[in-house]
Amino acid sequence: THLFRCEQPQCGAGSKVSYRYYTGGNQMTLDQFRDSQNQIIKALEQRSPGQKITLLGVDGDKGGAGPRMYKARRLTVTSDGASEYQVSGVMFGGQGSASLISSARDEKASNDNYARFAAAVKLVLAPKTR
Repeated sequence: THLFRCEQPQCGAGSKVSYRYYTGGNQMTLDQFRDSQNQIIKALEQRSPGQKITLLGVDGDKGGAGPRMYKARRLTVTSDGASEYQVSGVMFGGQGSASLISSARDEKASNDNYARFAAAVKLVLAPKTR
C-alpha cells in the first residue's frame, strides 16, 4: 500500500491518497461493488460510534470484461462535526487490479486528486504491448 499526504494548496492541504496493486484478475460486477460499499460503510460506522457516512454515488463500467473501473463517493461526518469526502475505487486491467482512495476536506479536491492518481494507476494496469 502506498500513502501520500499532500500539504500543497493545489491538492488541498491535509488530503490523502492511497493505492494498492493486486495480481490476477477479479470478476467483480458493478452491483457487487455497490453492495461492498454499503458493507464497508456499516463496518466503518460501527468502528467509530457517532460517525455518519453517506454514500453520495457509485459509478462504473457496466460490462464484466476488462479493463473496467468502479468508483464510490462518500461523505464522512465525525461525532465532533468534522467532515471529509472520499472517493474509493477499484480498477481492473490486463496486468492485475488496484484499489485507490482519495480523501480531503473538500469534495472537489478529493475528486481531483483521485483523477490525478487514477491516470497513473491505469497505465500500470494496461495490457503490455509488443
